[in-house]
Amino acid sequence: MTRSDLKEATYIPDKTFPINIFFINKFPLHWHNHMEWIFIKEGKVKVQIDDTFVHLEKGELAFVNPKQLHAAEGLTDHAEIAAIVFNDALLRNTGLDCTERLYLYPYFNNELKLQNFLRKEEVYTNELSRSISCLITEFEKSEVGYELLVKAELFRIFGLIFRYYHQLKEQSPAFSKKSYHLTGLLKFLREHYNQEISIEEAARMVNLSPNHFCKVFKKITGKTLIEYLHLLRINEAEKMLVDTDASITEIAGNVGFSSITYFGRVFKKIKNVPPSVIRKK
Repeated sequence: MTRSDLKEATYIPDKTFPINIFFINKFPLHWHNHMEWIFIKEGKVKVQIDDTFVHLEKGELAFVNPKQLHAAEGLTDHAEIAAIVFNDALLRNTGLDCTERLYLYPYFNNELKLQNFLRKEEVYTNELSRSISCLITEFEKSEVGYELLVKAELFRIFGLIFRYYHQLKEQSPAFSKKSYHLTGLLKFLREHYNQEISIEEAARMVNLSPNHFCKVFKKITGKTLIEYLHLLRINEAEKMLVDTDASITEIAGNVGFSSITYFGRVFKKIKNVPPSVIRKK
């Protein structure tokens, strides 16, 4: 994947059991529609989530929400990461009991903000690490019944996360209100990609001057604000070209382009082919 396209089409081998685990020592900045847990198996690793950079060690964790920008790079020769990527469909139970309503629904719908990083010194880290190790082992062996045991560990991990979050919230009411500069803005852009937003408006949303905002935004995403918006719009347009019968002109308008000519030019720059080729495929 190149930096000109930050959206990753994550490989999930079985769509009826949407989870996969990748063993790597680094990966470039990207985002996808799945959740991801970054577990440090060995060494030290620098992890980026949106505009936050953290150094993690063996046994520590990073939790990535759907559509969050993230990257990782090993800081030692023997660094190893287990990237556990899964879809929330694996945990949903269509509301048949209270667990989805009380815990999962608020989290999956961004009504509940959990921390992205968990250090060794925090109370549940060791227990979470053991559970994640069990999940990885079951997934790798794939013996009879492994799907049930993988799901059991996923639920156990979420249960511990929610318990830990509740304790932190009671100790510090301000905990759940933490925000990290661009996180809210990036979420806003992903949800309102078809709307116009100026640099001045974006800068006000994160309490930065326009000049400083441009530097920070380029450092975090590798792109200018308009380049990032174009990327979001073109990715959505590509999905519409594949999944709908809407005309190319309609799609251009739906994703925020007022000029079909300009849309075509931007599309070809990002995808290396014109939209008509995607439509034919």
